[in-house]
Amino acid sequence: MTNDRKYWKGLEELHQTEAFQKSKEVEFPEQNNLENILSDDSLNESSTGRRDFLKFLGFSVVAATVAACEAPVIKAIPYVMKPENVIPGMATWYASTYYDGNSYASILVKTREGRPIFIKGNKDFGLSKGVVNAQIIASVLGLYDGERLQNPLKSGKDTKWSTVDTEIRKSLATAKNVVLISNTVISPSLSSSIDALKDSIPGNFNHIQYDPISYSAMRKANELNFGKSFIPSYNFLKAKTIVSFGADFLSTWLLPTVFSCDYGMKRNPDSEWMSKHFQFEATMSVTGSNADYRAMMKPSEEEQVLRYILSKLDKSKAQKTVKISKSLQLTADGAIKSLKASGKESLVVCGTNNIGIQQLVNEINNCVGAYGTTIDIYNELNMFQSEEARMLDFVDEMAKGKRPDVVLFLNSNPVYSLPNGADFAKELKKVETSISMNAHADETASLCKFICPAHHSLERWSDFNVNTRNYALSQP
Repeated sequence: MTNDRKYWKGLEELHQTEAFQKSKEVEFPEQNNLENILSDDSLNESSTGRRDFLKFLGFSVVAATVAACEAPVIKAIPYVMKPENVIPGMATWYASTYYDGNSYASILVKTREGRPIFIKGNKDFGLSKGVVNAQIIASVLGLYDGERLQNPLKSGKDTKWSTVDTEIRKSLATAKNVVLISNTVISPSLSSSIDALKDSIPGNFNHIQYDPISYSAMRKANELNFGKSFIPSYNFLKAKTIVSFGADFLSTWLLPTVFSCDYGMKRNPDSEWMSKHFQFEATMSVTGSNADYRAMMKPSEEEQVLRYILSKLDKSKAQKTVKISKSLQLTADGAIKSLKASGKESLVVCGTNNIGIQQLVNEINNCVGAYGTTIDIYNELNMFQSEEARMLDFVDEMAKGKRPDVVLFLNSNPVYSLPNGADFAKELKKVETSISMNAHADETASLCKFICPAHHSLERWSDFNVNTRNYALSQP
């Protein structure tokens, strides 16, 4: 058999030297060398004692470590006029609030010489009772992100704020149609500023609130059932039986920082009573992994399971027999029994953005009497007011040639998150004046004529009205 190899580990292998041939026979050369050294008879003739050997070895290790870890001398320059609350080397904590359009919590921010370095929950204030998630803790890294824009941009090039302000003012003054696209605004001050902008513009002004994750079906279902579009407050602290259909309320659904705290307080065996938790979902979630009973359920089976539970709780709804699989029926029967036992201290939630399914959930909660106990319809959640129907209509109008004169984006990236983002990107390029107020040159901002970078949440003052009864402030 001919040797037609075209590559080798080294020249030794290429020339098949004597040393290479011997090394091929030794599988573990390091171990072999150690054995040869220790078996050397000349070691017995050494005059160095074991204690001296250990002394030399210890000294050499310490000396090598100290030499390798030598730090450069950095001289600290003292303040000429030291701020009252700043002590070099001592951390200062500030109370604030975190909100990014998706997560909300009352927080404490640890700073050193004015630089935030750590975030933890504020136990003394707010709905979240000191609970924060990994996203909130990691948000401090975004403050030092090298990709953040440092200056305003015009057509992709750095420019001055005075130049941007002047040109945008001219565009707004002559525009006949202006559209502002933002995530849900829960700041009363920001809402007031948007109203002031609307009043100052001579042309037509539209504000579209668009969130990448929509809960519009909950609002629409409540509008059909109660005559008003809203999301109620859920009290897991009072719920003895919890039945969840794909709602990951411990991780991502609505207000997980609030729900996880209330939920955890009633999962303690030493408390007066423990809640019982049933989870129906298609894939494993954080919430599902903590449930007492978890059932694998296809999304196509969700409506049938809800109808089955409703028919057992309210006989008037049992118009015809509802059939579900045996595995689902076993868990559903357990949930029905527990719901009947808990009565008004029950809670059924659903994460599916479907109006019909959300109405079924409302009916089940109404049957067990949850409204007024575990569900408060008078304490409305102000988050997730997304109007994706309006957003999609806006994209369709642009495709038909009805483009606004000016479009503004505030902490919103619809080119990335819209299902037809590519179509929206094509039409956005045709808008005469487009302005992005995002911190990064993201998919939407990079297509805009002007980019006016926004501050990080740890750099600005703001206020928040997360629900009807709660207000909070944030500070830089």
